[in-house]
Amino acid sequence: MHALNYSLNHLTPSAIVTPTSATEVAAALQAATAAGHAVIPWGGGTRQHIGAPPTRYDVALDLRGMHQVIEYSPEDLVISVEAGATLGAIQTLLAANGQWLPWDPPLPAQATVGGLLASGAAGPLRLGYGAPRDWTLGMQVALADGRLVRSGAKVVKNVAGYDAHKLHLGALGTLGVIVEVTCKVAPLPAERETLLAVFPERRAAVLAVEQLRVTPLQPIALVALNDSVEAMIPALNTFREGQPAHILVAARFAGTAAAVQRQICEAARRCAELGARTVELAFNDDEALWITLANFSAPTRNDALLVRVAAPASAVMNMARMMERVPMVRNWPSARLLLAGVGIGYTRWEVGGIPPQEQLAALDELRAAMRGIGGYAVVEEVPTALVEGIDRWGSAPATLELMQALRRQWDPAQAINPGRYLVP
Repeated sequence: MHALNYSLNHLTPSAIVTPTSATEVAAALQAATAAGHAVIPWGGGTRQHIGAPPTRYDVALDLRGMHQVIEYSPEDLVISVEAGATLGAIQTLLAANGQWLPWDPPLPAQATVGGLLASGAAGPLRLGYGAPRDWTLGMQVALADGRLVRSGAKVVKNVAGYDAHKLHLGALGTLGVIVEVTCKVAPLPAERETLLAVFPERRAAVLAVEQLRVTPLQPIALVALNDSVEAMIPALNTFREGQPAHILVAARFAGTAAAVQRQICEAARRCAELGARTVELAFNDDEALWITLANFSAPTRNDALLVRVAAPASAVMNMARMMERVPMVRNWPSARLLLAGVGIGYTRWEVGGIPPQEQLAALDELRAAMRGIGGYAVVEEVPTALVEGIDRWGSAPATLELMQALRRQWDPAQAINPGRYLVP
């Protein structure tokens, strides 16, 4: 097990606990709560930058020792694992049976299943397969008072009713610590290939994104990115050599070889009609490209501000325009990635040396624009100068009152991840 730096926002725990079972997690939480200590759960550490820094930090709860496969039924397309198992290890196991979890978060080799679900991680595959929450059948969670509770089922067909485990998805561990997860899995597609299309300006690229989702095309992932993102992908250097600044669209297709080729040809035709140059990537290059794109939202730990924006599908054109405009009018270098079809985008502003008040003003402008089209903007990575004074969330989600009520009931002492989410 590789070493982790357990410090967060200059806070360092006085104790590190490394449980190897759900009962040990529950006991650790019960003891910490009784002692008035604050516990920060850890997996691979790839998502600790999400949310606000903790207001208190006494115990680091390292869950990586809980990495066992509890049950795997390839015939039933269901797997149960401990929450400390990495997504990379699970994918290797599933691939031996021609299966996979269609999840593509950043840094999958290190990211643990519990951490991914607790932080609501998702990537470009969300277009074709939905978010990880859609593949989660049930889980076991340890509450702050030491109780272990189960929700959901270990089968795909479940009884009617609300699945309480979904309350923990995206809650950043503030309602309890995920210790076990049951997921449905999918057969691996026979073929995966990508069409790259270069456009001279944003409007043509956004129009192409709309055309690439019209029947019979069914991409499993579809992104638009500016040339600052492309520079991060060495494999694209030849493709973009000598070209002016532009927008690139990547459309990924999966299925039988014949079905994929038909869709690639039709997608290339539609893009060419909008003035694009296109190139097709076969499997090996396709895999490398999408790993890099998924890693765009991984922490860089430099003086950059990473913002995730979202808006209804009908407002994607305006969302893309504002993602471009806000840094451009300030002459700030920025990299932009739009997860087309799901209304989510990421923009990273290089703001080293920019006064904090100017950074906050730009963020306020972006948030106001997003609210105007029914969207929002959440800060995922923060420059050092802004750690203490920035509002990471903006508008409160509709579920906030429910989350606060559950927090008061399940963790009244605020022992787990205090201050991390909008709940105390």
